[in-house]
Amino acid sequence: MAEMVQQQTYVEDIIKKTDSQSVRGSTFRLIFLCLILSTIATIPFYFFGRPQYGPKQWTLQMPITHDMHLHLEQMKSFYNGLSAGEIYPRWEEDTNRGFGAPTTSYYPPAVYYITSAFYAISHDWIVALLGTHLLMMLASAIAFLFYIRQFVSDKAAAIATTAYIFLPYHLLDQYQRGAMAELLGFIWMPLMLLFGERLFRRREVDDADESWSANSSALLNIGGLAASYGAFLWSHPPTAYQFSLAFGIYMLVLTASRRDLRGLIFVGCGIVLGVLLSAAYMYPAAAEQDLIHHEYVTDTWPYHSTYVFVHHLPYTAAGGFFRLVDAIWIFGALITIASGILIFAFNRHRLSSLLRERALLWFITGCFASFMMIKYSAFIGRHIPKIDIGVFTWRMLSITTLVAALFAGLCAHIASEKFNGQKRVLFASLAGFIAFGGIIFSIVAVAPPMVFAPKFIPSEEHVNYATIPFQAPDNPLDLPHLERVILNRNNGEVKVEKWLPESRSIRAVLTDQDTLFIRTFNFPGWTATVNGQPMIIKTGEVLKEINLDLPAGEYQIELNYVNTPVRQRGVRVTQTAFLILLVILLSGFARRRFFGKPFANLQPDN
Repeated sequence: MAEMVQQQTYVEDIIKKTDSQSVRGSTFRLIFLCLILSTIATIPFYFFGRPQYGPKQWTLQMPITHDMHLHLEQMKSFYNGLSAGEIYPRWEEDTNRGFGAPTTSYYPPAVYYITSAFYAISHDWIVALLGTHLLMMLASAIAFLFYIRQFVSDKAAAIATTAYIFLPYHLLDQYQRGAMAELLGFIWMPLMLLFGERLFRRREVDDADESWSANSSALLNIGGLAASYGAFLWSHPPTAYQFSLAFGIYMLVLTASRRDLRGLIFVGCGIVLGVLLSAAYMYPAAAEQDLIHHEYVTDTWPYHSTYVFVHHLPYTAAGGFFRLVDAIWIFGALITIASGILIFAFNRHRLSSLLRERALLWFITGCFASFMMIKYSAFIGRHIPKIDIGVFTWRMLSITTLVAALFAGLCAHIASEKFNGQKRVLFASLAGFIAFGGIIFSIVAVAPPMVFAPKFIPSEEHVNYATIPFQAPDNPLDLPHLERVILNRNNGEVKVEKWLPESRSIRAVLTDQDTLFIRTFNFPGWTATVNGQPMIIKTGEVLKEINLDLPAGEYQIELNYVNTPVRQRGVRVTQTAFLILLVILLSGFARRRFFGKPFANLQPDN
């Protein structure tokens, strides 16, 4: 008898090992597919663009996009700040004719860490941009794959991931908009769903459910949700805010479906911790917004004038682009409605409760996002606090892109698993329409306008209207071209010994009293020491630059851009939240390692 038990155990161990090896092999193949598809989607962009003179050259370059002039200069400044030893560079040195700007105190810095890493390796900004785009596409594909694979077969997951990569709005962000920071959001959305859903009790025990929940840890999933949401806020607050609205509805419906208030509380804990992780950036950006011309964005692109089919903006040159946005909205709305009708009309009773629940949640999310992009949602939107930070409304196309790709996977799974005959054809056709229709849409409407668009050439000078200090001249182009340091009455000599983005050393020898003009806006955070002693900075009356009044003598002047009390509090909150996150993750791993399933599994066996 003992021998039979040992033999059975041995056989079971072999089966488990074989299954584990099969899963790992399948996972590797799917990730490799993500790499191939991401490369196909990303690389052609870097051979587009028509030079102003001469024939087109097939070398690494790119066409002009909406935002790339802004991003290129900001990523250069950010890299210079990192090179100077700043962990979080906040001052953009060369913008606004050298007067500078606190750009990354207000614009999310996450993507610039990535571009800086690639530039440190390649020493070529085009190569750095290519590497950044490819990494973001690959990471978004893998994140989506890990989420969708919980519910569908590997083949269906491959179809869904293909759709996620090639659906038109995802590629539009790279090919026409140059919206690098927004592209990071495609990574965090599926990860938030992944970790958020795992914090709820199982509704039933079945193979699909068991595969994703049996070894889940509440602590690990809270930590994963917090890290994903915190990274989203560091990446792009406008789309993070828009997705937060959809995510909140999603979690409330899931709470009602599971009757699990504890799961919602866990999700709330993860979201709060994610906000705290972003405090070093988000808190000063909110608390110190009145120090800059923050109204520039909302005045230029008023949120409630950016609905699809409306576009009441102060310019019409981008009419073709807006028609494309409208078409993408129609495509996403049709997919959401058609998928919902087909699934609930023909297959509702044959799906597992897990898949029925997901289909309903995805349908609600897609309908909400589509509705909030049309003008009839204004009566709701005007009562949602700070919704205007999401400019534009059609940025919610990232949410409908996620939903459409999820439905592509679900329809493909149903077609392969549940039906034969006509119904199978219907589901397979819809999955193909989403995935291959999205590819064709992108090939026909997203990429072609950029093939012979003007080649991108860096700007001769960079200005940033939105982050001009509030007291400074409204138009940076009205600023004069001046030397870095000047003695107003020329009573002596002055020499710049060091000029880094957030640190300057100046040597001055004065024969008589004079005022030292320093070509840098006097923005809160700049401090000065003269011969080792703190000195009060005066602000220029017209240009609002840094002035120092000095009597005759020799001086060693040090200028440093330091954190204000508000920024320092934000940093401390982020540091504390990061330590809490580490404790949560380490505790979660320890419970899984030493205590096994009773502690790792949130959900009771039914």
